[in-house]
Amino acid sequence: MGRSKRTVVARDLFVGASSVVTALLIAYSLGEPTIWPLGVFAAVFGVVLCAAVDRSAAGVWELTAGLLGSILVLAAVLWWLVPGTPEGVLPPLVFGLGVGTALNRLLFGVVYPLPEARREREHVA
Repeated sequence: MGRSKRTVVARDLFVGASSVVTALLIAYSLGEPTIWPLGVFAAVFGVVLCAAVDRSAAGVWELTAGLLGSILVLAAVLWWLVPGTPEGVLPPLVFGLGVGTALNRLLFGVVYPLPEARREREHVA
């Protein structure tokens, strides 16, 4: 693995790990009960979303808008499904997306090579 590929893997693993830590800190600081089983659903969503982004030929702006829209829709659906305040939904959502990002990058970056579309977007040989 060349230096550039290691950089992509390290950056995505850092984003995933920092999301998990952030979710835990948010959950700890809230007075609301946290619904952790939603994190499993969000992790599966995160893996699928990151895998789709890795293989997409869309530009950076289109991917950013698609990611933001997808995450907002997921947050709205979880908030709608779970009665109460959004504070109980936010930590598992962030936790699951962090785990999903890290799992995707471990699978496609460490175990298997980075997808071709991601290498081209990152200008990695």
